[in-house]
Amino acid sequence: MFSFVTNFLEPVALLFYVAGFAIYRSHGKMKETQVLFIYYILMTTLQLLASINVKLGFTKEGNIWQYEIAGFLTATFIGYYFYRLLNGSVKKKVILLLISSYLLYAVFRQFTIEGRRLFDSVGYSLLSASIAIYVFMYFHQLLKNVSEVSILKDFNFWLASSYLVYFVGGFIIFVSYYYLTTKIIKTYTQPERDLLTALWGLHNVLLFLGALSLLTGSLWITYRRKSV
Repeated sequence: MFSFVTNFLEPVALLFYVAGFAIYRSHGKMKETQVLFIYYILMTTLQLLASINVKLGFTKEGNIWQYEIAGFLTATFIGYYFYRLLNGSVKKKVILLLISSYLLYAVFRQFTIEGRRLFDSVGYSLLSASIAIYVFMYFHQLLKNVSEVSILKDFNFWLASSYLVYFVGGFIIFVSYYYLTTKIIKTYTQPERDLLTALWGLHNVLLFLGALSLLTGSLWITYRRKSV
């Protein structure tokens, strides 16, 4: 079970996201979230390959490069989604600034000695914090534009809530991952390796909980439409 959580729960969680978008798409309400549907299909494929690579050891380089690609996809696709979703020039400028900051950092990192040897916990911390800010700006927008329509019927609300679960928790995990990595990089004994693996398992659990939240919301919206 532990091996499944650490190696394969991540692509399973991403597949749950795909299912949530597919259910929402079945109602013809896909236009504003089409870009994220494509993103989650790409991410599910990428992370499934990464998990298989780790488990079977197809390449000596590991799966670090796949997470580099995943970070780029996450920054651009989710950033673009919130750029379209949020109103106001200030919010849009904040999104562009944060996307640019991450991409510049990611490019710079490729030319450092660290390169692709280690998981980019700093970059993922920056990315998680950025998306958490997008989510809080979205909730601020909701509070400023309250309507009589139930918020539970809004797919964007469920999606933002799932991101709140994953990216806020993920930020704490990635910061901890960086701290522990810098502490044990010279020794890296088996118990230390197991600790980092367990921390990554917790990350996968958070991703799964976020995906489950979105899938639940998508099913709820479907149920409410059928019952009307």
